[in-house]
Amino acid sequence: MFTVYNGLSVAITVLFSAASLLLLLERSPEGSRWRGAVSRLVRRFTGDSVISRITWLTIAATAAVGYATVVGFNLASGLYACHGTSGAADLVGMFHSGQAFWGGRNPFTVPDCGVSTIQVPYGIVAVLLNGFGSLGGLAGTSAIWGVVAVALVPLAWFAVADDRRYVVLLLALSPIYFPLVSGQIDGASNAITPVAVLVAVILGARSEQLGAIVGGFLATARFPSFFPILASTGSARRRFLTAFAAIASFGAFTLLTYLVWRSQFFDVVFLSQVNRRSFSLNAWGILYDHGWLPAGAAIPALQAVLTLAITAAAFFAARSALRPAAITLTGVALVTQFLSFNILAGLLIAGLIGHRPRWWLWAIATVGAINYDLALGVVAWTDGIYWPTELLDVVLTVLLLGLFVELWKGGRTAPAPSPCPSGTSAAGPGSL
Repeated sequence: MFTVYNGLSVAITVLFSAASLLLLLERSPEGSRWRGAVSRLVRRFTGDSVISRITWLTIAATAAVGYATVVGFNLASGLYACHGTSGAADLVGMFHSGQAFWGGRNPFTVPDCGVSTIQVPYGIVAVLLNGFGSLGGLAGTSAIWGVVAVALVPLAWFAVADDRRYVVLLLALSPIYFPLVSGQIDGASNAITPVAVLVAVILGARSEQLGAIVGGFLATARFPSFFPILASTGSARRRFLTAFAAIASFGAFTLLTYLVWRSQFFDVVFLSQVNRRSFSLNAWGILYDHGWLPAGAAIPALQAVLTLAITAAAFFAARSALRPAAITLTGVALVTQFLSFNILAGLLIAGLIGHRPRWWLWAIATVGAINYDLALGVVAWTDGIYWPTELLDVVLTVLLLGLFVELWKGGRTAPAPSPCPSGTSAAGPGSL
């Protein structure tokens, strides 16, 4: 059944998609034909003085208000409350995970509502965040992940050298960022992936090994985050030493977590996610719907090989830090057998690289949001009609392939010279 909530989600997607499209048409070379009309329209609603005064602080504050409003309403309306033996949202699981951590219990499988349990497939960094957040209850858990989501804005601002206002405003207007990342806990928790990449890249511009070590540590929150961070180290002057630093950091903290919780950690965070088969917004979704996926380890093994191959290719072809990370994130989105709309948060990195990837990202964000909110969430799961979501699965896969090829082609072309922020190297954030 199509509810008011579904209608609101679709309306917000259309609104933000249209706003980001107008910005693309006004500022991208590809939109030169429409630039005059779009500029007049933008000035009519905002004025040049408003746009010129926008900073990362303005955008971050707006995102924070949006996040607090949505999550605050959900908390106040009892959306996360347990009613009898009903299941609860992921926020409740994260809160209980934090409580379990402080109590010395298993933070990866925790009580849900009633007698059921919920798995929390996040590594030690996420467990620590849940732990600190749980000290403030559900609101505290929401707030600490809100900080992660909003942190994307200043990190993106300092990761690019040219036209920061335009790039970061476009990121904030993407349907992937709001309402996904800055409007709900599922998206906010997945924001740890682009945050980890940007922190590693920004720190790496000043100290390659420090960026790799911190990036490897942050990647433990969601283990697929490690692949783009590893790929980005290919741009370092001493890339093999830097890659070793990232591997050693990720491996050490993962091993430490394993020594404490053993299979309780490994089975939930790694095995259950590698073998997860519930739905997918890429072409794998069609295979799920028709039961065409074979059982066993063959599919996960193939995906692991492809992921490692993409990471290695991006590493050895790297000429900058962000592009190989974006290539790897796009490759992971293509080969994973579980692509949720939340996972697309990592692709926001591609929006920091150039005009053409931004067009692909706009299309991916729009199609992915409509697929998840309407075709899958309503038409398929509620009405039992699967062909619309299967069609959009194909469309999204084609768009992901287009972005992947565009990023790869751009990485093989000599980058245009651009000024770097003070203290950054040519291979750092200022060189995209």
